Amino acid sequence: MVARHKVCKAGRVGYPKRLETHPCCVEETRLKTKLAVSAAAALAAFVVWVAQAAVAATPQASLAPAAAAAASPNGSWTTYHRDNAHTGYDSTQPTAAGATTGWVSPTLDGNVYGEPLVYNGVVYVSTLQNTVYALNQSTGAVIWSNNLGAPQTSGWQCGNINPTGILGTGVIDTAASRIYVAPFLTQYTAYFLFGLDLATGNKLLQTNISPAGFDWRIQQERGALALSKDGSHVYVPFGGRIGDCGAYHAWVVGAPTNGLAPDELFEGPSTGAGSWAAGGVVVDDSTGHVFFSTGNAIPCSGSVFSDSVIETNATLGGLSNFQPLDWQAHWCAPDFDLGSASPVLISPSLMFMSGKYGQGFLLNPAALGGTGGQLFPTGTPYVGADVCVGNHSDATFGSFAYAAPRVYLECEGHGLVSLTVNTAAPSFSLCDSSCAAAGTWQAGGNATFGPPIIAGGVAWAVDINGSGLYGFNAADGTQVYHSAAFGVTHFSTPSEAGGQIFISSDRVVRSFNMVAGCSTMSAAAQPPSPSTAGTKVVVTGSASGAGSGCPNPRYEFWLLPPGGTWALAQAYSPTAAYSWDTTGLAPGTYRFSVWARDASSGNSYDSFSAFDYAVSTTNCTAMTASAAPPTSAEVGSGVTVTGSATGCPNPQYEFWLLPPGGSWSLVRGYAASANYSWATGGRMPGTWRFSVWARDAGSPGTGGTAPYTYDSFSAFDYTLTTCSTMTATPAPPTSASIGTPVTVTGSAGGCTAPLYEFWLLPPGGTWSLVQTYSTNGTYNWSTTGRAAGVYRFSVWARDTSSPGIAGSAPYTYDTFSAFNYTLTTAPCTGMSASAAPANTASRGTQVIVTGTASGCPNSQYEFWLKSPSGVWSLAQGWSGSVSFTWNTTSSMAAGTYRFSVWARDASSSGTNGTPPSTYDAFSAFDYTLT
Repeated sequence: MVARHKVCKAGRVGYPKRLETHPCCVEETRLKTKLAVSAAAALAAFVVWVAQAAVAATPQASLAPAAAAAASPNGSWTTYHRDNAHTGYDSTQPTAAGATTGWVSPTLDGNVYGEPLVYNGVVYVSTLQNTVYALNQSTGAVIWSNNLGAPQTSGWQCGNINPTGILGTGVIDTAASRIYVAPFLTQYTAYFLFGLDLATGNKLLQTNISPAGFDWRIQQERGALALSKDGSHVYVPFGGRIGDCGAYHAWVVGAPTNGLAPDELFEGPSTGAGSWAAGGVVVDDSTGHVFFSTGNAIPCSGSVFSDSVIETNATLGGLSNFQPLDWQAHWCAPDFDLGSASPVLISPSLMFMSGKYGQGFLLNPAALGGTGGQLFPTGTPYVGADVCVGNHSDATFGSFAYAAPRVYLECEGHGLVSLTVNTAAPSFSLCDSSCAAAGTWQAGGNATFGPPIIAGGVAWAVDINGSGLYGFNAADGTQVYHSAAFGVTHFSTPSEAGGQIFISSDRVVRSFNMVAGCSTMSAAAQPPSPSTAGTKVVVTGSASGAGSGCPNPRYEFWLLPPGGTWALAQAYSPTAAYSWDTTGLAPGTYRFSVWARDASSGNSYDSFSAFDYAVSTTNCTAMTASAAPPTSAEVGSGVTVTGSATGCPNPQYEFWLLPPGGSWSLVRGYAASANYSWATGGRMPGTWRFSVWARDAGSPGTGGTAPYTYDSFSAFDYTLTTCSTMTATPAPPTSASIGTPVTVTGSAGGCTAPLYEFWLLPPGGTWSLVQTYSTNGTYNWSTTGRAAGVYRFSVWARDTSSPGIAGSAPYTYDTFSAFNYTLTTAPCTGMSASAAPANTASRGTQVIVTGTASGCPNSQYEFWLKSPSGVWSLAQGWSGSVSFTWNTTSSMAAGTYRFSVWARDASSSGTNGTPPSTYDAFSAFDYTLT
């Protein structure tokens, strides 16, 4: 079987049925014979291939530009999963608490399938368009790019990747300052190995690496390249295409780095069994031996190296292989390739391997042991070791990661799994359908990740279904980071250098910045334990991290009371201190836990520190209370109530108040101040009662019922006084004739700031408010127009601070005084009238008519005029004026006019006439105009 590539993210790609389904059995001796025969056959073809390859092995000048910007070195990741063992582990980074989003590169000319490589401040990626890009590690800007030739866009018999350019991950030779990639060039319909200068992208090497007998239409280069231990060769693996078309083989080509034609070759002896895993070739740095995996053979029966891990020497000469004991029934026949992933080398004596069937193995890389030759699980009796939640179909792909003592693998549709490896007695914890074995964790739910890497104590993996980058605590699987969504190709795996994570994301590269967490934490209290309740205790945390870790610590404080449960005392904030008020707390041992995490951390906490704190109490045993001024005060006065407790070091006081005829109310809660300032303004006059409570700051109270408790108390009565007497007098006294101004004056006693209100009851009428409350004690009553009779005044008084002790709101008073007042009438009894000039005048003369009334104190006058034609008219209405000025004119008729001057007292409605034309007396005379 061959690689699965990104076709439909929602589901798995189906595969055609095999032509053969019969079981097969291959003996170890037969396997070795086949290996020898196949090697001999390959050697004959190899000579022809070398001659062909030499034609295209000459280095060529590059079309790439020179470096446009200086890069700043920051870590390295020069081969697939960082090292030749493919552990995917960077041990140099401090513990990470999460990550932040970094740069996104410019859009590249094609999709990137390989893992980004990093060296000397530059990130290197290659596209399906056969273009190699060098990106500035700090900014993502393109430093240089070099297109190596047109890719193939058609002609294959099966497959799902178009175009076919550079698919596998390259490798960097730091000693030679080169990056090697393996593009397919349509010009030659062949795979080539290119070596490019790291700094400029110039072509330093171009070698045809398609072996004799290699058919590009049925197979391809998918796995990661590797550099030999001595740097003399680059290993390039080949496998079939999706669809398993044609009689393809497993190939691994060793191409010299000196530019000569390939001189090392491994060709699988059986049809199928390709080396297609994205992880590619693993190299043991201690021996130089080479390891790679194979898929299922076609047919299974009689095949050699189906579903195997192959070990060769540095020149690709066969040494040994491993094959599961049940390789035919569970791996080959159902198309569940062991070679869906490449192995990870734990040490020179231990290797981990798994594949599509979802069972894992520990192997001895020095002697793989052939069929059933694993170190774990035991071979007799053989029971497979599940590693992917009991899944036995398309369980895991790509490669693995290892950071002692754990191995990490992606499990299709089951997230990420980590197993604990015992290297002394080779074994690992399992992940069956429950995945609950000790030492095992599973994270990520039902996501499907690409192969994980480990950096900063975090397992980093990308969801191939597009939900983004995830970070999980490498020790326990706790999720510490999840980015926004973005697309990737199948088997996508991150790389990391200098605390930066790099991901091939379709046609761009994305970077993320790991954030170092707060790895150490200390906490202390001041004053130190123990303290009496009521003491203000300040709890302080101090967090730090390795290197530049924990640049922005955040602190959270938790408190566990005696016999209680943990409670959040102060949520995460930059504040490293928490002020703990122990007032009212029960005595006992409290426990603090101070958590810390960096502001960018996704953890619940990065680290914490916990300690116990003892709280004790002392009760107040006695209490006195007093007021100033003592016993009583006028409403509106300031009264200070003071308590004094004994027997307790930190007394707290609470004040209660009972109004006349009312109920108790809390006027001030517990506080250290022993004084309460009582503002009596607006209070009801009468007897009030105070109760002053006391308890120590550390005491929950020995009396009362929570929350109203006390250690001791003292109570006393207090009287509020207000206006108590009132007199009211009129001037003139008792009575006056209508029209006479009357002044009513009130005078209150017993209060310092009285207010007065005046009410009036007319004869046969109802009370009306004639002057509202004010400081004015006088009311000026205009009697004009009033009816004669007995009126009643009521003058109210209350202190400015008093709400009034009588009446109904809003009409209330403290005291009042009332009296009757009589208005009388005095009609005019006599009347005379005269004119000046007298009797007669020529027309145009001004004539003054004057009336004089007698017998009335407040006479009013009205003037009437009758024309010579006999028509009366009102010349001047009622007023206090005794005169009327008659301005005659020359146009007026000459003849005899008649004046009638009426009079009545202001208190009189008139004793003669008919309303509204009434009068008390009148005088009339004739006047002649000539």
